[in-house]
Amino acid sequence: MVGNDSAYWDWRDEQLKAGTRATGGEPCRVCAEPVSARAHWKHRNRHVCSPRCNLTLNRRLNRRIERGEITRPPAFSPDPQPARPARTFRTLAAGSTFPYEVQGYSPKPGDMVERHGSVITVHRAVDLPEHVIPWQVKPHAGGSWQLERVALSVHVQTGSAFYYLTDDTWTPTSLVFGAFLGLQQLQDTFASFEAEGETWRWYSEIVRDVDETGQDYTWTAFVCGKQSLPSMWTPAYAARSERLKRESRDAGSYAARMRKLALEPTVERIDPLAVYARDG
Repeated sequence: MVGNDSAYWDWRDEQLKAGTRATGGEPCRVCAEPVSARAHWKHRNRHVCSPRCNLTLNRRLNRRIERGEITRPPAFSPDPQPARPARTFRTLAAGSTFPYEVQGYSPKPGDMVERHGSVITVHRAVDLPEHVIPWQVKPHAGGSWQLERVALSVHVQTGSAFYYLTDDTWTPTSLVFGAFLGLQQLQDTFASFEAEGETWRWYSEIVRDVDETGQDYTWTAFVCGKQSLPSMWTPAYAARSERLKRESRDAGSYAARMRKLALEPTVERIDPLAVYARDG
């Protein structure tokens, strides 16, 4: 079994990369549909068009490793504890420009998310004793996913757990096993439930942000609280979105004026506010 040695995930990432980052229009390596220029940077690195195709690409790599077509380097640590410092994603003080800490990318095993006093911790399913893992989560006959790719968020206040599948960076995929109280699965994955004398709800928290290079990404976590939260944009992502809208409007307006003059427009996307600030 492979542990959380970061070198392993770096090695997997190199195996999955397509060589060059897609800029838009390249065929998906799984379904041949075009890769969007606005796709997640990780998907553009791998030339896949969707989370589903990204998961399929990961499964294909797993099968090649199992068949011996690719040799996994032997020096990875089997230590199930995270090799990196655990992170905490907290609710920020009232009046902050954004209500929650994000710190880049989704929670990984060992991390904690606190939302208005409600706390979840993230774990790997393979680190649990087998008898406490619900049968719905365990690999079934012929299943192509592995238990070591299953993560769970545990609600500290009630002990409820939410199981889901991740990709090789521990980012949640679209495959959700749902919420459980012990070995009992809750009737509806995202419905409210009663525990510890209070009403709680599991929900998917989604935050859109940009990294230090300006590339957009999505922060996702399964969180338990008193009420669900909508998808949110950080101030940096909102500013980037507004800039792109201004550039598109300006470019479209210029192209329309040139066509009215029967000229073939050569359009360069420029933020008009940036020109205004530069030239006074």
